Amino acid sequence: MTMRMLLALFCGLVLVSCSGINAAPQGAPIAEADFRLIDRLTWGANATEIANFRRLGRDGWIEFQLRPAQPIALPSPVQAAIDAMPVAAQPMGQMVTEMEAVRYAAVHAANPEEKRRQYVPFQLAMKTSQADVQARSLLRDLYSADQLREQMTWFWFNHFSVRLGNQPLPLMVRDYVEDTIRPRALGKFCDLVNATLRHPAMLIYLNNAGNAAGKVNENYARELMELHTMGIGSGYTQNDVQQLAKVLSGAGVDLKTWPVGPAGPTPNGGYRDGLFVFDPARHVGGAKTLLGQTIEARGYPGISEATAILCRQPATARRIVTRIARYMVADAPPPALIDRMTATFQSTDGDITAVLRTMIASPEFTASLGTLYKDPQHYLLSALRLGFDGRLVSDSLWISQALARLGQPVYGRLTPDGYPLDASEWNSSGQLADRFGVAEEVAKGAPRLFTFAGIASRIGLSPDLKAISAATGIHARRAPAIESVLAEARNQTEWNALFLSSPEFMRR
Repeated sequence: MTMRMLLALFCGLVLVSCSGINAAPQGAPIAEADFRLIDRLTWGANATEIANFRRLGRDGWIEFQLRPAQPIALPSPVQAAIDAMPVAAQPMGQMVTEMEAVRYAAVHAANPEEKRRQYVPFQLAMKTSQADVQARSLLRDLYSADQLREQMTWFWFNHFSVRLGNQPLPLMVRDYVEDTIRPRALGKFCDLVNATLRHPAMLIYLNNAGNAAGKVNENYARELMELHTMGIGSGYTQNDVQQLAKVLSGAGVDLKTWPVGPAGPTPNGGYRDGLFVFDPARHVGGAKTLLGQTIEARGYPGISEATAILCRQPATARRIVTRIARYMVADAPPPALIDRMTATFQSTDGDITAVLRTMIASPEFTASLGTLYKDPQHYLLSALRLGFDGRLVSDSLWISQALARLGQPVYGRLTPDGYPLDASEWNSSGQLADRFGVAEEVAKGAPRLFTFAGIASRIGLSPDLKAISAATGIHARRAPAIESVLAEARNQTEWNALFLSSPEFMRR
């Protein structure tokens, strides 16, 4: 693929393994409007999703995505791959406390050599856990039937962001995603706030584990208001941050005690749930005033009272629905749509499914289909879902590395604000050059994705994207300028690369 051909795509245009996963049979090409809908509500349209769409019908398919059954089984080879990961073998609390004991022993080793030796299992556990949680996420995104829930799981993790690289967070992120965020991704917003607030990953990442009487730490309280709920400039004051920090004081983490009993009150008047501990002795007593409302001196119950105040602020409703619309509709969503989504959020006490239903039923959403620029993860996963539908990715490390090259490593945002949602963050000339490189690797078959008899393939099996597009109708309607460039392709691999590099494929 020549640079001349790549430039031609943009100039003048504004802006096989035995996996046990069977590719869906292909019928008549799907209508353009239906393809665009599928492409928006999933990590990328493919023959399998088109088959699901035809089986359920348009309204039935949308309803399934909005209210999927609990739980939905993954294809058996995918589930087997996830179950085989070491991170799935132990409860999070057990794994964390065992590794904390290892780390403690290393820190207190008698000499540097012994310290290095003692650290080996701890460092190995961190590295293995990080790779496993990234692989688990990518496999779900590629193969889950409940695609909208997977997209919203990514969205909410990005909203309530923690960084995978911070120790001991690699040991905690699987539980944070699987047991805290995913089950609530289509539920009530305030449930998400309360669940993430009580997770040790969040409390450690934003320093609330050290927030206590006598040394109040405001970091989490500030981010809870600025990033997670109301948003900066929404009317809260520094005094509100300080008051909220006092409400949250005493909410921390115990990394040493395991196992523990069922969640509930503790004998000292506190509360415990797994590694989460509310310690009254570390709590700042007395009444607090948050956004003009008094929270009486009630200790642990005061946390839920405070989050209810934050979740029901008009500023919170508008900010959250605007972020959803930026993720699903446009960088600058139409104000009328935001008004209707905000009204739904407020009338349903933050029901995420109801908000999404209002959005999907809107003419603004329909008009936006095919115009939203893909961030790196949407871009790469849509290419893989289209090209390798029916094949099990047996080694997802290449995907993780490619996303890191594209500036969006899985669970790797360095700051707690999450990855940007705007196209301007992802469509620079440097970004496009990196995408062209990734497109060429996918076009050749991305051999590092697959293993045969336990040995990594050295030869990719290039997908026939031209035939797939023609048979399914996916990206079948292309601008004349793009068709002209594709016609110059000298072989299947080059056609694939040009197709994946086209402006039309980069939008959903």
